[in-house]
Amino acid sequence: MNVKAARLTTNTLGGLCAALLLLLVIQYAGFGSGYHWAEDDAEGDAARAQADAIDREPITLPAENAFADIRVHPLFNEDRKPTPQGASGDETAPANPLNVALTGVIVDDDHHIRIAMLQDKANKNQPIALKAGMSLGGDQANWTLTEVMPRKVVFRSAANETTTVDLETATTAMTPPPPAQPRSTPSAPPPTAPAAPAAAAAAAGRGGDAADLARRIEERRQQLREEAERQRSGAAPTPPPPPPPQKQ
Repeated sequence: MNVKAARLTTNTLGGLCAALLLLLVIQYAGFGSGYHWAEDDAEGDAARAQADAIDREPITLPAENAFADIRVHPLFNEDRKPTPQGASGDETAPANPLNVALTGVIVDDDHHIRIAMLQDKANKNQPIALKAGMSLGGDQANWTLTEVMPRKVVFRSAANETTTVDLETATTAMTPPPPAQPRSTPSAPPPTAPAAPAAAAAAAGRGGDAADLARRIEERRQQLREEAERQRSGAAPTPPPPPPPQKQ
C-alpha cells in the first residue's frame, strides 16, 4: 500500500469515528428524549364522539312520503318524467323477431364440437358460423345460440324468449332439361308458283330426248342387221342415212 492510499483510509476511518462520537454527544445531551403525544382539544373529542355514535347506531330511512318528489321527477330519466306503466326498462329486449336461416350443422364424432352455419337475412344473407353460447351481431345481437342439434338450433333472446330454427332443405324437384332438337339438313326451298311451268317443261324435254335416243339406237341396230345380211348374200352395202340435225 502506498502513502496516498494509506492517508485516504486513515481520513475515512477518522470521519466515521467523529460521526459516531457526535451521535453519542447528542444522545447524552437529551436531544429527542422529551417527545410525547399532543393533547386532543375539545373540538376533536366532539368529532370523534359523533363518529363513534354513527358507527354504533343503526341506519334508519326516512318515511316513504319523503321521496314523493323523486317519484314524480325521477333522477335518472333524461326528461325527469316518470316511466309509463308497462314500459320495459330493459334496452336489450328484442325489437325485431329472429330472422336467420339454418343452412348446415357441423357435429364431430364425439359431439363435442357443434357449429351452426347460418345466414343473417336481416343483413343481406351474410353467412355466419356460431357455436353454442355465441350471439348474433348487428341488429340481432340480443339473440344467443343456446343449443345445436343435427337438424335444428335453438336461440334465446335477452327477454328469455326461445325460437327454434329448422334446417332448410331443397324440397323442389329438379326439372329435366328439354330434349335436344334434331339437326335438320338444309334443303332446297320449294319452287315458287312462277317456276312450276319451267320445271315441267324441263322434265318434258328430258323425256323427249330419251325417247329420241332410244329410237335412233333401235334404227342403228336395224341398219347393222341389214348390212350383215347383205354381206352374207354378197350385195353392195347401202350408205348409212344422214344423221338427224342437232337441236339448237
